[in-house]
Amino acid sequence: MKKETLSRIWRNLRRKTYVTFGRGLNTSERQARIRPKKLTHSEETACDIFISLLLNKESKLHYDIKTSECYISSPDKTLFVFLESGNVKIINSVFGYDVHICSNLERYLLEKFSREMAIRRMNFKGEVLSKINQSLDLTLEKIKNGKLRNANA
Repeated sequence: MKKETLSRIWRNLRRKTYVTFGRGLNTSERQARIRPKKLTHSEETACDIFISLLLNKESKLHYDIKTSECYISSPDKTLFVFLESGNVKIINSVFGYDVHICSNLERYLLEKFSREMAIRRMNFKGEVLSKINQSLDLTLEKIKNGKLRNANA
């Protein structure tokens, strides 16, 4: 065999191995981003309610680290959604509903919640940091104006 042939075989083998194992390692992460198929009607409805309330910018998001539960409340405090292990609780001002969900849907909703929480956290951090930068600029301006006044006096 020629040297080029061996190197080509080796390169193809490495590529096939990477593609095979690389796809296998990232499967669960990719599947969490894709809405599951073959959901029951109650799972579909619970998912739609969860996502619509999650994407409402005025809703409040809470996450309990100890129990790994997600909480969403509507802006007017009339609708609350809790994502628990294998269960979604939807509570409006009159009734409460428990919807049992499959693990794929739970993973999907948790991924959506985590992404939205990260986006809001980054926006909040940006707002806070911009206020700090503005106040630092004002402080610097006051100091410069104060030093100029002292030098003129």
